Amino acid sequence: METRTLSSQELGEVLAVALRAGQIMLENGANMARVEEAVTRFGTALGAERLDVFATPTGIVTTALCQEQHRTRIVRVVRTGIDLNRVAAVNTLAERAGSGELSRAQLREELERIAHAPRRFGDVPTVLAVGAACACFALLFGGGAADAAVAGVAAAAGQALREVLGRLQMGRLASTFLVTVLAAGLGLVGARVVGTPSPGLSLAASVLLLVPGVLMVSSVADLFRGDTLSGLARATSAALVISTVGAGLFVVLLVSGVDLALATLEPPPFWLATLLGLASTTGFAVLFDVPRRALLPCALVGAVGYAVRGGSVLLAPSLPPEGAMFLAGFAIVLLSEPISYALRMPTSIFVIPGFIPLVPGVLAFRTVMELAEQDYSAGTASLVQTALRVGALAAGIGTSQALTRRKWWPVTK
Repeated sequence: METRTLSSQELGEVLAVALRAGQIMLENGANMARVEEAVTRFGTALGAERLDVFATPTGIVTTALCQEQHRTRIVRVVRTGIDLNRVAAVNTLAERAGSGELSRAQLREELERIAHAPRRFGDVPTVLAVGAACACFALLFGGGAADAAVAGVAAAAGQALREVLGRLQMGRLASTFLVTVLAAGLGLVGARVVGTPSPGLSLAASVLLLVPGVLMVSSVADLFRGDTLSGLARATSAALVISTVGAGLFVVLLVSGVDLALATLEPPPFWLATLLGLASTTGFAVLFDVPRRALLPCALVGAVGYAVRGGSVLLAPSLPPEGAMFLAGFAIVLLSEPISYALRMPTSIFVIPGFIPLVPGVLAFRTVMELAEQDYSAGTASLVQTALRVGALAAGIGTSQALTRRKWWPVTK
């Protein structure tokens, strides 16, 4: 670490490197606290005495101070997604920066390499993984092999279209609407052709790749932490995505003239549901491009979370769904912390794929469709249930994080 006094120009260069690190993390799914921590670590490692960082979902404002010098910069974030491999790479680079082995120029070069690095999992594996995950959801909803096959093919086609539209840099909401129409349309047609007894189940499972689970849970978590601006911004983004998916489903049903409800049936046995939870988590881990050595641990975390939720209901039938969601979120972080400590990776690498299968996506989409059909009573009830379950999941995650990050906990980083 540099100890000499930095000139105004040098401090500006330090600030540029630190902000670039935060920008990459924010663009690829890191939460606000992790982004602010990364900016601070890079800045102080390069010689700044202190950094005051304020991160929002659309930008980062930072002031760097060294002796009597201070510089302030703002960086905008206009493209967001989830690539947990890049988040892990920036976190590893921050550790190297702290050791002083890299100069500012070398760190800048490494950050650009991370920002432009291709996905670890290519397009074809990602498409297949998403299709398999949605097929598992169809089975989790009580469907049969035909429902799973229809949902898997429709979801895979939707993911392929989403990748094409992403390369064309189409807006997120427009892309979401088109993907919804394609996936739901194929799911509906496939269910009719195959003759599945519950076509609404295949339709629901085929669009679950579009659930904004990270936005839904992180918005509540940000509000719990007192970060009102970030929480409201992410909640608004999640609401827009859910509304867009609901609009796409409504259009498909309106054009087809079919009257279907997004309904689920009796879930499979506990042991089978746990295995399906493991498989679906693996699919989303591939979608989020986690590091390869983190793939199996992510699957394990997701299976444990799903098992805790299902086991809580079996052992305590009077326990409300919100209570089971809280326990599942708590267990996900409790397992993720020692794994992240052992693998020297951010906890979010394991937490995010782990809680995605628990997000009540079908319930959220059903809310929009009920409101669109002017069934305000049912829509309001579904909205309240969705909010309570997402809030309980976020509360479980937040509570577990607060406990496991205390200094007396044996796996503290």
